[in-house]
Amino acid sequence: MKKFLILTLSFVFLTSAFAISGQKIISNIKKNFSEMKSFESDFTQVQIWELAAEESRVSGKIYMKNDDSFRVEMPEGDYVLSNGKTVWRYSVENKQVLVEDIKENEDTMLPGKIFFDFADKYDLKDYFEKKENGKEIYFLELISPKDKQRFIDRLKVKVNSDFIPYEIEYYDLDDNKTTFILDNVKINEETDDVKFRFVQKEGIEIIDLRKKK
Repeated sequence: MKKFLILTLSFVFLTSAFAISGQKIISNIKKNFSEMKSFESDFTQVQIWELAAEESRVSGKIYMKNDDSFRVEMPEGDYVLSNGKTVWRYSVENKQVLVEDIKENEDTMLPGKIFFDFADKYDLKDYFEKKENGKEIYFLELISPKDKQRFIDRLKVKVNSDFIPYEIEYYDLDDNKTTFILDNVKINEETDDVKFRFVQKEGIEIIDLRKKK
């Protein structure tokens, strides 16, 4: 009986020693984001509208820099480009570029906010971890703080063993679900700055929706 108790206590001790808390996972995600100079990934976005029971799916590639600049490219040639203050949306089919100011509020869904900023904006409700292919995978469930009513009400996030989120599932106040799945993630690799600059091309109509100052 004594040996059994010793073995049990040893197991509890080892489990406690190697387990990681949910707050530590979030802390590591925030640390990665604060040290991140650039980010590149393939992505798939899946949207499901609860009432209409409709689903849409798009895939592409995303590039980000730590100054909120980003570029989202679609296979057919459409892209969304931003320097952190202005956004350009190019449509191949319409041969048009829409130019808009980025709204500065908590519901503005810039890529950096979608993939990392939840760590600051939402409260941890639950978490667990499991092994996949010999590596730890962390699952986080987060909710909007009680004193904040945000358009995005709650999130479920999968985080790899390097503390990089690779699947983000969020629900709005109408219970519509959007999921971002990231693949082939590259951190702090050289990215040509030209990707984050808009270059006007002949034959493309520019529609400027920015507020006149």
